[in-house]
Amino acid sequence: MNQPLPSKSHRNTQHPFSTKTILMALTFLAVFVTSLVQAQNKELSGKALIVGNGPERYAIEALAKNFEELHPKANIDFFWHQNARPVEEVQNGDADIAITGKIEKDLPSTIVAWDGIAVITNFSNPIEEITTQQLREIFEGKLRYWSQVYEEGPETRIRIIHRTWNQNIRQGFEQHLNIKDHKQVRAKILEKEQQTFKALNGDIYSISYVSMGPALQARKDGYGVTLLFVDGIEMEYQTVLDASYPIRRPVVFVMGKHQNPVANSFLEYVLSPAGQRLIKTGSSSKHITHICYIGYIPGTNIIIKC
Repeated sequence: MNQPLPSKSHRNTQHPFSTKTILMALTFLAVFVTSLVQAQNKELSGKALIVGNGPERYAIEALAKNFEELHPKANIDFFWHQNARPVEEVQNGDADIAITGKIEKDLPSTIVAWDGIAVITNFSNPIEEITTQQLREIFEGKLRYWSQVYEEGPETRIRIIHRTWNQNIRQGFEQHLNIKDHKQVRAKILEKEQQTFKALNGDIYSISYVSMGPALQARKDGYGVTLLFVDGIEMEYQTVLDASYPIRRPVVFVMGKHQNPVANSFLEYVLSPAGQRLIKTGSSSKHITHICYIGYIPGTNIIIKC
């Protein structure tokens, strides 16, 4: 025989968990959430040392300045010199980030940007375009006179202005042109972009190469230089981005094997939309190197373009 259900007033209304247990659980949850928020909001602090020798210095410094404004307790220090050996410094544990022009197989390496390499001549030289084959032969010493380069060129020796051997812009230039033989080359070696512009401005028969940003700025500022078309392609942001302009170099962050939180966070910032916008637009400094980035943020499907 079915027993009638007790009335509401007689039913057992006690919760399977006591009030004390629930309060303890809520307290634990509150402490956990608070700790999580504090961990997320904990200020980044510490230092990272960047070593380089190329023309992208001012762009990287502008990025570092903005990064430090976002993280007041984090500092990015620089050692930038023509004789610096960035990768060796990172390998030895003396630096956290090496700025270079190639991927290192044994160290974490990330391409953060692409930089066009402008081929420049004196504005009074009538030449307007050149081929990669001609450039290779000029910088290997096989073409020595302008008359060998273009019709009605003078029987005057081509005066080469080179960059220091270990700068990544020179490495990128020679790698793209597959230049291997330097023995026959007579060249003036200069370290800085501005030195190159001044030397070129005073010599109608000289030829050299510089980073895209300084080259465009020099033309804007009225330096007497011509940016040559290479293989019929003008160097512009879009042609560097899509690789139709044939001479470009990667800008690579090479990281140490011992992870530095500040260095890692700085790399993340450089690859972020905010960092890429700064790379694209440059800064108020006329010396800033403008670099077009093309690639993806690791771990995402986000494609970043200029």
